[in-house]
Amino acid sequence: MIEVAVALLIVCVAAIYWYARLFPQGWGRLRTAVGFAPAPQPTIGKGCGGCTGCDRSGKGGCH
Repeated sequence: MIEVAVALLIVCVAAIYWYARLFPQGWGRLRTAVGFAPAPQPTIGKGCGGCTGCDRSGKGGCH
């Protein structure tokens, strides 16, 4: 009986692994729906919409 449980566990883990590898967008949606995915980080307070090449000298402009 233990062998069956271990085999079933291995099959389930392998199925989850391959589902995540073959369908990353579906896996991301599933993780978000279940609540395992981290919440998206807001970009409020960053100039140029979060652009890392913004001119921080105060003259304005991006890149």
